[in-house]
Amino acid sequence: MCSRFAFLFSTAFATTLFTVPAMAQEAPQVSSDAVGGNDIVVTAQRREQSLQDTPIAVSAFSPAMLEDRAITSVINIAQNTPGLYLSQGTASPSTLQVAMRGALEQNGGTITSESPVAIYIDDVYQSRLSAADYDLADIERVEVLRGPQGTLYGRNSMTGAIKLITRQPNGEHWANFDISYARFEEVKAKVSVGAPITGNLALAASGFYDNRNEGWQHNIYTGEDVTKFRRYGGQVALGITNVDKLEAVVTARYAKSTSDGQHFLPIEPTSPYHPAIGFYETRTPLPAIGNNEQYSFSGRLGYDLSDTITVRSITAYQHLKERWALDFAGGYVAPGSTADPIVGFYRDSLGRQNQFTQEFQLLANSADDRFHFIAGAFYFHEHAEQGTAGDIFLGFQLQPSTIDTTSKSYAGYAQADYEIVPGLTASAGIRYTHDTKSFFGTTPDSLGVIHDLNYAIKANVWTPKFNLQYKFSPDAMVYATVARGYRAAGFNSLNSGEPNGYGRPYAPEFAWSYEVGAKVDLLDRALQLNLAAYHESLDNLQTLALGNVAGSYLIQNAAKAKVEGVELESTLRPIEGVSLFGNVTYTYDKYQELDPGSQAATSGATRLPLISRWQYQVGGTADIPLGDSTVTLAADYSWRAAYNSLVSLSEASQNPAIGRANASITYKLPGERVQIYAQATNVFNSKDWFASAEFVPGLFGYKIPLEPRVWRVGFRYKM
Repeated sequence: MCSRFAFLFSTAFATTLFTVPAMAQEAPQVSSDAVGGNDIVVTAQRREQSLQDTPIAVSAFSPAMLEDRAITSVINIAQNTPGLYLSQGTASPSTLQVAMRGALEQNGGTITSESPVAIYIDDVYQSRLSAADYDLADIERVEVLRGPQGTLYGRNSMTGAIKLITRQPNGEHWANFDISYARFEEVKAKVSVGAPITGNLALAASGFYDNRNEGWQHNIYTGEDVTKFRRYGGQVALGITNVDKLEAVVTARYAKSTSDGQHFLPIEPTSPYHPAIGFYETRTPLPAIGNNEQYSFSGRLGYDLSDTITVRSITAYQHLKERWALDFAGGYVAPGSTADPIVGFYRDSLGRQNQFTQEFQLLANSADDRFHFIAGAFYFHEHAEQGTAGDIFLGFQLQPSTIDTTSKSYAGYAQADYEIVPGLTASAGIRYTHDTKSFFGTTPDSLGVIHDLNYAIKANVWTPKFNLQYKFSPDAMVYATVARGYRAAGFNSLNSGEPNGYGRPYAPEFAWSYEVGAKVDLLDRALQLNLAAYHESLDNLQTLALGNVAGSYLIQNAAKAKVEGVELESTLRPIEGVSLFGNVTYTYDKYQELDPGSQAATSGATRLPLISRWQYQVGGTADIPLGDSTVTLAADYSWRAAYNSLVSLSEASQNPAIGRANASITYKLPGERVQIYAQATNVFNSKDWFASAEFVPGLFGYKIPLEPRVWRVGFRYKM
């Protein structure tokens, strides 16, 4: 297998390296006026650059791309990004599971979890996955950075980062409105406005409301439809404009989500683990809950000390309150019994989190633009609490458990880029991080006696990065990168009722990545090809394993592993008004060394969970003139090969391949300010599930279905 991968890796890169420059020079020229520009400005290196000039594997999405591909929340991004896995967590519909290039987090419902893929909103780090499935209400751009970003972005960007950039006040007038009605009695509205208040003060405000009154799953015991929700929120930003050299913006953001929670499809307790009831059914007697409320305040201040030096400060405070409750069995009925279902394992959790971050940056560049430098300091403080109450196992009431945890992180970093000779740029950077974390918790033992537990951990970590980039021409570039990333240590919290393991620390996780890539524009920029091939060595891999009591899970530092892959993104605009895209990803993963006592070792696992060998996405849009109006057709299809949910790779945790199609048609009146659209997700109504597990082996397990087909009709106004 390694030899096959090496052949694929070397062939893909060599082909691009040696043939692309020639193709760029010799290919027939197509008028760029006919196809339009297909580049996006990104800030992956903390400064504005063309996507095609940035020596990082980056997927970027403009507002038009988000609309055409029906990307309405963070979770939808994965269907359009090579190598990225995002799904709802098992705790709540707003919780995320995330995986990228071998590192993963499946424990987003607890306040001790740490994601290996960092999420940022307007350069503010979001530490909790428990409320990370944000609605993309007024997004100017989404960037997905693949590979370690440990130098410029720090802790928990071990294998990548997701950046959401919202529209900022700029002194211009705009007003956008979008209202739609969808299957399952869903009404959704989004509004965005911008305006100058005075000559030097401007406003940008947005809001959203999304209400679904009918569920697509059915509880056969209570007779109710479930998966209903209501979400709403918004943000207001005030910014200084038309003041030379000064950048100043303050933002307030609020969001609330209430839902009837997550609903599991129970499976038979023995092979072949078929669903015990209908695919879109559940049967638990108790209601599920999935609620969260969050607000934040942030300030961004920048000043140009000269034409080549800028200083910047980013300050933010965030608060999160959440409650989730669900029956992990989906309702328990003993095999062969005709009795009414009882609660299998019901957990009710209430959590709070407060977070403060402060970052200072110094950016400099030479007058001839050959030298770029950034240095910064970062501070992070988080305090979080979580408690469980009303937990039930097979009808037996369980004693509550609690968590109180504090995290602090201090970091300093610097990176310099220098163009050695025309076209050849070298880059080097390094970051030092000091992390401290404390844990105080209470949990019962098997006799109901409450135990008090205290733990503390700290880490000092260096995360360097080295990069070489060569531009053959303005339209062809290759790069090579060596980088280190890490994910912070943490505390076990999914094993309440097990005092010997509850709160027990697990060590940080590390990745060394070696990547080569190419970014090429051909046919006078009508065709864009971006290729990345990488090898990652993962150490102290954090894996989620079964604990020692029913319904208990542990994070284990189980392994050293390697993950290798090739990712190709392509865009073609053959004629005016037509845009096609295609992405393909191949991933090879293997454990290299396993802790003999880990579940991965005792189960004989050879591969990592949540990794598909192959993934691809294809799609496109076409603008068709209709008099003075325009009709835009859009369609896309994404497919990923089979994968496992659990580290044991057990038969019950197997998820078959998933393939889903989306389509839309939009009628745009002259000027394109008024638009009427119809769209559908999961056009072919495929029945898929994204997670499955033996929750208590031999007793009960579950699958979590994905949504059936959802159609939507709507109206947009843009000014």
